[in-house]
Amino acid sequence: MLNTGWKRLMFALFILFFLSSAYAQITVNAVRTFSQSTYLPGQSIDVTLAIEITGMPTAVIINETIPETWQITSSNLPINSFIAPSTYKWLQFNATGVSSVEIKYSVSIPEDATGDQSFTGLVEYLENETMITTTIGGQTTITLPPSGFGISPQSLHFGTTDTSATVTLSNLGGSSINWTSSIATDDGITGWLKVSPNSGTIAAGSNATATVQITRSLLTTGSHTGSITFTANTSPETSIVLRVSAIAGSPSPVSNFTASALFNSILLSWENPSSFTGTIIFRKNVPLSWDDKPVNGTSYTIGSRLPGGAICVFKDTVNQDTSFIDDTAVETSYYRIFSFDDGSAPSYYPLYSEKYSDSPSTGIIPLPIEVIWEGDDLFTETQVYNDPYGYNLLAKFNTSGVSEADPKVYVGYVPPDYIPPKLTSVTGFKNTYLLSSNFTLNPGDTVDIRIPVRLDELATEETSVTLYKTHVYHWPGANNKWEDITSQVIERNLSQMYITVRLNGNQLKGNDYFSLGIPQPSVGSGGGCFIATAAYGTPFAKEINVLRKFRDQKLLKTKIGSAFVRFYYRHSPPIASFIKDKPVLRAFVRGILKPIVWLCGKFVV
Repeated sequence: MLNTGWKRLMFALFILFFLSSAYAQITVNAVRTFSQSTYLPGQSIDVTLAIEITGMPTAVIINETIPETWQITSSNLPINSFIAPSTYKWLQFNATGVSSVEIKYSVSIPEDATGDQSFTGLVEYLENETMITTTIGGQTTITLPPSGFGISPQSLHFGTTDTSATVTLSNLGGSSINWTSSIATDDGITGWLKVSPNSGTIAAGSNATATVQITRSLLTTGSHTGSITFTANTSPETSIVLRVSAIAGSPSPVSNFTASALFNSILLSWENPSSFTGTIIFRKNVPLSWDDKPVNGTSYTIGSRLPGGAICVFKDTVNQDTSFIDDTAVETSYYRIFSFDDGSAPSYYPLYSEKYSDSPSTGIIPLPIEVIWEGDDLFTETQVYNDPYGYNLLAKFNTSGVSEADPKVYVGYVPPDYIPPKLTSVTGFKNTYLLSSNFTLNPGDTVDIRIPVRLDELATEETSVTLYKTHVYHWPGANNKWEDITSQVIERNLSQMYITVRLNGNQLKGNDYFSLGIPQPSVGSGGGCFIATAAYGTPFAKEINVLRKFRDQKLLKTKIGSAFVRFYYRHSPPIASFIKDKPVLRAFVRGILKPIVWLCGKFVV
C-alpha cells in the first residue's frame, strides 16, 4: 500500500509539473523612451529600453539600430556586439531564466545631423527551444525642433598660448534665421575678447562659423573669463551663452581657504577669484609635501592622486561652489586647493595655479558624535546639551513636526581651532556649538537656542564685561560668513548668564555653528587696521589692503597671530584717534609702516 501511494503521489506531481509548464507562457513587452522629444546636432540624448519579461526565458537578445553616423557612447549594461553601420546587441543569459531588463544608453549626435531620425529594435528570446522575435515599441522617431538655433562648442579655453578658435552656429530647422552677438567680460578689462563676424544670417538647416579672438597684450597675470551671447530671431527668440577663458601666466588662485570640523566630516570653505575657471582640492593624511601639486597637462578626477600621494576629493568647473563637505575624511587630514582651467577646445591642456592654499597647517579631524537629539520628544520638549565644561546649551523647536523620516540633531562643542574663520573685528568665538540636523523646518517654524555666556571668552582689558554687550553669531550666513543675529535675541538672563535667540526655520542650514562675541570699536571704515587707516587717511590705501591680507591669510591662521590681532584691536583705537588729526605724527607712522608693508607683501597673494 505504501508503495502504491508513493507512485500515485509521484504521478500527481508529474501531472502538476506538466500542466504548469504548459501554461507558463513567456511574454515579452519592450518599450523605448527618449530623454527629450527633439535633438540638437553636436549634442547627445539618453535612451531607455524597458524589457518586461514574464515566464523566465533562458536567453534574451536585444537588437537596437540607431540612426547611421550616430554613436552609442555609454551603456549601463555591456554591449556584446556591433553590426555596421549602426546596430548594437545586448545578450542576457541565465540557466534559471532571465527576468525583466532595463537598458539605458547615451547616444552622441553628429554635427551634420538633420531631419527626422529613426530608431528600430527587436527582442529575441528562447521559448521551448524556439527563438521568438518581438518588436521594440514606444518612441521610434526623434526630430529637430521646429525652429531652433545651436552653437558648438559652448565653451572655449584658450590656455596660455592660443589666440583664436572657431565656433559653429547652426540653424536647426524651420526657415532662415538672423543672429547677433554681444560680449561681456568678468575681469573689468574690455577689448581683449572679440568675435567676427558679430552677426549674420543662416539658411534653414545650414551652419555658419564665427571666429573668436583674444588679445593677450591686454591681459594681466592670472585668469580671465568672459562670455559671448549669441541671439537668434527664432520663435521664441533663442540666446546661447559661449563661455570663454584665457590664462596669462598661471590661473588666479583662490583665497581664504579654511577647514572646519563637522560631525564625522570636514567643512571646507574658500573664495573663488572673480574670473572663475575651476577649483580642485586634494587631501592627505600626513602633512602635504612639495610634490603634492597637480601636473599641467594632466586631468585629475575624484579619486586621482598627485605625485606626492594626495587624493582628489573635490572638483568644480561649473557651479562656482565656495564650500564642500568632505564626508570621506576619517582621520587627521590636510587639504590643498588650486584654481585650474580645464582642458578643452581649443587648448586641450589643463592648467593649475602656481599659488595654492593649505588648510589647516596642523591638520584637522572630524568631530566625534557626542549627543543625538531624537525620538518622540524632539519637537515637544526642550533639548539639553551639557558641554565638556559643565555649561548647558538648550534648544526648543517650535514646530508640529517635519516631513523627513527619523529626524535627529547631532550637537556638540567645537574647539576654537576647528570652527569657520572668525570675524577679526570681534572678541570671542572661544566657545562654539554645532548643531547638525537632517531635516528642514516648515515655513513659519522657529527654533529657540539658549547659549551659555562665559566671561572667559569675552574678557577684555576692562574688569567688567556686561551681558548686554555680548552679540550672538551664527554660521553660515551670507557668502559662508558669520552673521550677527543679535537682533533676534528674545532673552538675556543676567543671574544665570545665558542668551536666548530665536531663529526662523529657514535660517537653519543643516550644519549650524553658534558662538558669542563682543564687537571691537572701529575708527572710520578701515576694516580693523585702525592705526594704518589714521596714518594714510583712508581705508582704501593699497598699503592697508596688504596689511589686511597679511592679517587674514597669515596672522589669523595661527594662535599667536590671532592673539596679536585681538591685542591690537583692544589697544590701537586710542592711538589711532590720537594721531589722525596730527599730520607730522601720521607721516612718522607711515615711515615706520613702509618696511612692514613691504615685508608683509612678500607673504600674501
